[in-house]
Amino acid sequence: MSTETLHTSEVKASMLTYMTTWGVDDWLFVFNVGAAIFITTALRFYSWVLIAFALHFVLMLVTKLSPNILECYVKHTRQADRYSPFANPLQKRNKRPDGFMRGSL
Repeated sequence: MSTETLHTSEVKASMLTYMTTWGVDDWLFVFNVGAAIFITTALRFYSWVLIAFALHFVLMLVTKLSPNILECYVKHTRQADRYSPFANPLQKRNKRPDGFMRGSL
């Protein structure tokens, strides 16, 4: 009679954390650096480097508070409405909730 033992392994802490670039979400970092390069070279507004550096610390704080804030924002902006703006008397599925002109036709 053999007994089966489950194989367990350690979960590394790096696998549980959100990947960042110098403490900032990757896309926010690229946007910040890209904007800083564009503004300083094309517009010759050289003090923007100091503003971008300060903005990096603000973005570090935002990323620390909510690591996937950009991902949540993008999903929120791309989410479509669930209900048609016009009432349809033949609609059987996905009726409007109470208070949203349900049964008005």
